Order: sequence, then C-alpha cells, then structure tokens
Amino acid sequence: MVIQIKKQKVSTLILIDLLCICFGFGLFCLFHFVFDLSEDPEPVSLLAADSSATLPDPDPDLSGSPAGDGSTPENEAESSGSETDRTVSGMFGQQFADKFTDGEIIRTEDTYRSRNISVSVSHITENGIIYNIADIYIRDLKYLKTAFGGDGFKKSTEMLADIAERHGAVVAISGDHYGARAKGVVIRNGILYRNTGFEDIGIITNKGELITVPASEYNPDALAGYGAWQAWCFGPELLDSGNVKTSFNSNVKRANPRSAIGCVEPGHYYFVEVDGRTAASAGMTMEQLSNLFYDLGCVSAYNLDGGQTSGFWWNGSLLSYPYGRPVWDMIYIGEDE
Repeated sequence: MVIQIKKQKVSTLILIDLLCICFGFGLFCLFHFVFDLSEDPEPVSLLAADSSATLPDPDPDLSGSPAGDGSTPENEAESSGSETDRTVSGMFGQQFADKFTDGEIIRTEDTYRSRNISVSVSHITENGIIYNIADIYIRDLKYLKTAFGGDGFKKSTEMLADIAERHGAVVAISGDHYGARAKGVVIRNGILYRNTGFEDIGIITNKGELITVPASEYNPDALAGYGAWQAWCFGPELLDSGNVKTSFNSNVKRANPRSAIGCVEPGHYYFVEVDGRTAASAGMTMEQLSNLFYDLGCVSAYNLDGGQTSGFWWNGSLLSYPYGRPVWDMIYIGEDE
C-alpha cells in the first residue's frame, strides 16, 4: 500500500513537471512568435527622397527570377527621370497600351478596364478544387497597393471586405498576416516598417519585378538596395527561376486554402485565391500551386497567408471568403485615391 502511494506521488510530480514544461514552452512561443513586446523602428521610406536620386539595381544574386528592369517609359521625359519619377508617371503605359482605355471605365461581370488598370477574373471549378484568378495589368506600379487593417501598422485586424471597400479596391486578396508574428519583413507602399527575417520573403521592387528570397539567403543589410515597393514574409517561394518546384520551405504542403501572387513581367501580375477544407473544394498542395503559376506564364510567384485568412474581393463584393477570419493586411489593385 505504501509503495503504491509513493508511486502515485511520483507519477503526480512527473505530470506536474511535464505540465510546467509545456506551459513554459507555450509562453516562450507566445511571446517570441505571436506577441511582439519590443518596439519596432520608425517607418523608413525606401524610395528616393528627391527627384535627383536614383536607386541602385537589385542584387541579382538574391533574385529568384531573371534580371532586367522590364520598364518602358512612355516618352523621353519619363525615361530621363529617377526611379521615383517613373513610379508615379506610368512606367508600363507604352508596354501594355492596348490593355487600357482612353480614360473611361469599362466594367463587366469578369473584367475591369480603365486608363490605368486592366483586370480579368476567372472563377474556376475543376478536379474538386474551386479557385479564383485575377489577370492584372497596371500602367504604373503605384496601382499595386497594400493596406493595413485599421489603416495603421499593427493597429488591428479587420474584415477583408471592410478594408477593400474603404480603399476602393478593384480586386484584393489577403496578405501575409504580418501582425500574427513578431518577426518578418514588412514593406508597404515603399515604407519599411520591420526588417527581420522570417521564412521566405517576397519583394516587389521599384522596377515592378517580383523576386523571392529564400530564408537562408536573406540579408537585411541588402534590402535597401532594392528600393522595394512591397515586401511580405510568409512564403514559400513557388517557382525557381520560372520553373516548377517540388521542394518547399513550408510545413503546410498538403491541400489547403491558398492566397498567392505571381509575376509574368513587371506590370503584369496574377492574384490567385483557392478555396479549401470544404466538401466542395479540397484546396491545393504547394506543388499544385507552383504548377498553376507556371501554366499562367509567371517567372516568379509567392505564397501568402491562406487557410482561414484566404479571401478574394472583386469589383465591389466578396467573391470568396469561406472562413471570414479578420486579416491584418491585404494586397489590392486600385485607382488613385
């Protein structure tokens, strides 16, 4: 009897120790990966401060896609300006002139065309998967935008529809859910808010390229050299120099809801949103998503936060938002505000 009581006491102590260890580990994860107790640095503009400044070319060694600026100025005056000038003066206007109108806005159920933006949306159901694709052309990089929930860095989460409607988004998808972690690069509309590595990084440069940087190759000191317009930290990268990948820096490779962005060339992008975890749609694996962007002709593509965050806003309403979780941020295409 005494031996049995002692065994019970030992078992109880071991159980208490295990619970304490689990509790301590949980607190460690909570404060290191969810709550950010440290102060973030002041936001810094990564675009040239004056019209005479010219930003350096990105380091090709960090790019997952072919180099080249991909821009075609509309006239000599534009081509003689700085990268900042070109960012606000229509750097892709001549290259995709046939995609835009002379000024009027033309809307249909599946298309939107204006002087600055051309978007075609496809709603696809095949092989037990439902997904939405936005084929996007923009006259200028400034029409590819991002917005925070609550309209402020780390201010709050918000429903995707509320952010999209407030900002007049033509098309929008959920972003990288940056506020759910303490680390990760955050650049929004040319402003650097946070510069710490976390998983693969996706960058839209000031020339309109989408480059992906594997987590193992990220150098915070090199970031300013891109003149980055947008940057997200979630991943993984989905293409390797334009080729399909079969190995990914991710623990969520099985079929899931997805949100992702791809680039065919500067000024021509794709948004993709995939429904998943439902009877109607299983979702896509990372390899399926990689193949999709390859089939679309993209040279680079980047996975964003999917799962319960995934959503797709189109032309004034939600086309898909199956789980409806509030988001920290969104990526969108919109006219001048």
